Amino acid sequence: MNSDPVEITFRPITIADKSLIQQYLRSGRTTCDWAFATLFCWQHAFGYQWAEVKGWLVIRCRINGERRVGFMVMPRDASQSYVEIVPILSREAERQRQPLLLVSLEENERRRLLQECPDCFVLDSNRDFQDYVYDREELATLRGRKFAPKRNHVNKFTRLYQYTYEPLQRKDFAECLRLENVWRDQHNSQTDGLTAEQQAIRLALDNYEALNLTGGVLRVEGDIVAFTYGSPLGPSLFCTHIEKADVSYDGAYPMINYLFARHLPEQYTHINREEDMGLPGLRKSKLSYMPVCLSPKYVALQMNDDMRDVKKVWKECFGDEDTFVNSFMARYYFPDCSYVHKEDGHVVSMAFMVPCMSELGPTAYLYAIATLPQYRSRGFAGRLVQDALSAAKQRGFTVAMLIPEGSDLKVFYTCLGFQDVDIPVTITGDLDLGTGDESADRAMLAPLAEGLQLPESLSGLKIELKSSL
Repeated sequence: MNSDPVEITFRPITIADKSLIQQYLRSGRTTCDWAFATLFCWQHAFGYQWAEVKGWLVIRCRINGERRVGFMVMPRDASQSYVEIVPILSREAERQRQPLLLVSLEENERRRLLQECPDCFVLDSNRDFQDYVYDREELATLRGRKFAPKRNHVNKFTRLYQYTYEPLQRKDFAECLRLENVWRDQHNSQTDGLTAEQQAIRLALDNYEALNLTGGVLRVEGDIVAFTYGSPLGPSLFCTHIEKADVSYDGAYPMINYLFARHLPEQYTHINREEDMGLPGLRKSKLSYMPVCLSPKYVALQMNDDMRDVKKVWKECFGDEDTFVNSFMARYYFPDCSYVHKEDGHVVSMAFMVPCMSELGPTAYLYAIATLPQYRSRGFAGRLVQDALSAAKQRGFTVAMLIPEGSDLKVFYTCLGFQDVDIPVTITGDLDLGTGDESADRAMLAPLAEGLQLPESLSGLKIELKSSL
């Protein structure tokens, strides 16, 4: 591998950068992350910055708003190899005190990376961030039994309201922003993520023509009740970035979706309607439009020797499959939340701390505590748990939690400061970080702050990766 030092200068994404960046994007991508409009409009939320490095486009970002730094990469020429760029980005990641994480890889890139850099990365695809791709003609006609519910909504809207559909134009922007505020009030949404979405919408509308956006508005008696816009991802693939509607108008969402698909140029045979972010209501809605496929996005975490050892300990002690271990490490591995003990230079005992939020506040979930059989009864795991508890208290966690795999371990953890409160736990997310049996997911807790009132259950345990506290 090329080890020559390379100084990378990242800079914000501006409209003036569009033509140069799109020289790389011409190679074609199917996921919304690679639309220039996405990179430009969401750069404040995700920290997108870009650089050219030896014929590669490199986008640095914060993964889903987290504290982890990730890199999107795309070569100018398909003949270029990951062997050229990986060492350079590894050094850049080291400066961030993190392992290298490549993100937004598509299926062909996943295969190439594994072929060109064997045994160097673990890969993961999170269902929450897969893009939904639809047949444009199906959305524009709603033919067939499977679309009967959508047709019913459209027909009902047609009966109830005097409506018009028009292309989205600059004269409509102020009214669209007012509608977005109505939508926000209807959803009682004041979170940081939605504030970021509002900022992205404003950036998109301010630069509508320069971003090559196409949109539409749905009016009832002259007032805009829904609007949408998007941009091309390729010659035949269009990406819908935003769709907002006043839900007090029955069927406004199905109607704007239907009319927008009908008015898109026929050269676009498919429409990417982006991801559902794991939101149950949004997932149900997107599935109801019958996608032809879901486009996975992969992340690839570069492994070091300690991480390879961790995988060996994990598989020997727990017997989990590679896919599960890889997903855990790709999503939740942080050097400052990983605790290991080595013998003869190799990891033989381990514990992980997964930052969460619960009814008790910031919660340190201790997970995958294990020691190789031949090294047990030497106190290694106990010391790692004590180290994790000490670090959690220093970082401001109010409580530590773990789910013992069996009742015989409760005595061990009680000696380390955990209380056998036997509280049922429900952990959100598509990767089961419990025992695999929901009825057995009952927590032991170690209070790290004074005056904690224990609830009857921890039903909303949410993994929180935006900071280490």
